[in-house]
Amino acid sequence: MKYIDPHVHMVSRTTDDYQRMALAGCIAITEPAFWAGFDRSSAQGFYDYYRQLTEYEPRRAALFGIQHFTWLCINPKEADDPAFARDVIALIPDFLKCDNVLGIGEIGLNKNTKNEKIILEEQIALAETHHQLVLVHTPHLEDKRKGTRLIMDALSASNIDPGRILIDHVEEHTV
Repeated sequence: MKYIDPHVHMVSRTTDDYQRMALAGCIAITEPAFWAGFDRSSAQGFYDYYRQLTEYEPRRAALFGIQHFTWLCINPKEADDPAFARDVIALIPDFLKCDNVLGIGEIGLNKNTKNEKIILEEQIALAETHHQLVLVHTPHLEDKRKGTRLIMDALSASNIDPGRILIDHVEEHTV
């Protein structure tokens, strides 16, 4: 049976994982940009990461007959410094031209801070301006419900067609 993995972070996986996925029937994946387990110290670090997602990972996946698609953003865990986040967001439009980029994501909130919300709204605006799909990651919080509501409010305030938005990591109390 052939399948598509809609959410996998291959930059943190070994090439053996691509091989195993191919043997199991995987023909395509989508890889959202995510927090790498540590805060990057410069926009240049994100530039290199976006190149990895748009150049290196597609080649690595292709070795096993797997198509690699990606989403680009600054993750909420790194978005609490608006000046830094804006430097990163400014890099994204050039990468949107890459054939394997699906849209903006996975965006959302982490601690529901004012700055995170500002950057969330700016990334939604980026998606709107460039007619991109949006992948939303609901918060990893004790107050996931509040964060999800804030995200939904920000999306509702935009002009993005709801059919172009995918909300991931939903739980029974956030539906």
